[in-house]
Amino acid sequence: MQSSELPGDGPVQVGPVPLPAGRRVVPFGGSGQPVAWVTGVDVPDPGRVWSALADLREQTGLVPVLLEGEEDEEGYFFTGPADISEIDRLDPATVLTALWDGKHEDTSGPAVMFAAPLSMRFLGLDRPPPGGHSLADIAGAIFDVTMDPAANEELSRLNEIDRRNAGWPPAGDDQPGPGAEPEPFPGLAPPAEAKLSQAERDAALASLAPARVGLVPAARPADVPAAAGWVTFGVDPYEFGQVRVTRNAIWVGAVLRSFEDRFGATLLKLGPGAELRLLVDRPPRALEQASRIAGEHSVFCDECAGRGLRQIPAIAAALVGAPIWTFWWD
Repeated sequence: MQSSELPGDGPVQVGPVPLPAGRRVVPFGGSGQPVAWVTGVDVPDPGRVWSALADLREQTGLVPVLLEGEEDEEGYFFTGPADISEIDRLDPATVLTALWDGKHEDTSGPAVMFAAPLSMRFLGLDRPPPGGHSLADIAGAIFDVTMDPAANEELSRLNEIDRRNAGWPPAGDDQPGPGAEPEPFPGLAPPAEAKLSQAERDAALASLAPARVGLVPAARPADVPAAAGWVTFGVDPYEFGQVRVTRNAIWVGAVLRSFEDRFGATLLKLGPGAELRLLVDRPPRALEQASRIAGEHSVFCDECAGRGLRQIPAIAAALVGAPIWTFWWD
């Protein structure tokens, strides 16, 4: 699909779907060719428009994606297309295994991570700006507390409450001692079969706030971040087995393809900042199945479900029957 097949600047009619005036987006990097067409204003009822455009994808070769209007000046963080063929070289299980090992690598066993809303609120970090807090913001907030003994004691108290609320360590599990081997990645969760009802799907799409509507030439929705060169975060590792990649969108695309195949999870929105949303046609309906998927989510990104969740039990509970999956990276 060549970029010349994108609509031109101005209002557009895609099949029966009228769209307000938009423009081609030329990324800051790359060859100078446009990678997307995006409306110039937020579209009301964007879920309905997205769905109608998704139904036309086989005819148009254009994948719809919702975007944040406030990121127009940043070019929606599109930096030029990556080589899509690199996604073909990556096995999603290998990617997730490497991410799992990287996150859990610790001489004292698996990393202990849990959502800490009370602690974050006390530090003044509970409402991150688009793209998240900078390292300087976080370090400054923590430094100020550590210099005040009373504040430091209160932070410790709140952190312990957050720890208990997150259910860590899981009931019946003891913390591994020093030198204990971390649990290996359990493997990809099996595909789900129970589809969303039309009512569930319609309700999920109707819940979306007005947004810009973008069109990206891509073979499938999972390839859109790479096709547009979406870059908003940096995460290691970059080596997956024998394959080395230098663009996050490549390994993200490999995992998104697997989510598409196993759960009918289709790219719905990019942004704000390093947030990505999927519409899930076949979500898990039971907690046991959701727990397997939550293990993947916990290492694929930094926070899940749009609620800052990091621990597998909390993520799993949020995934049961959920028609939209939300991922966010620091």
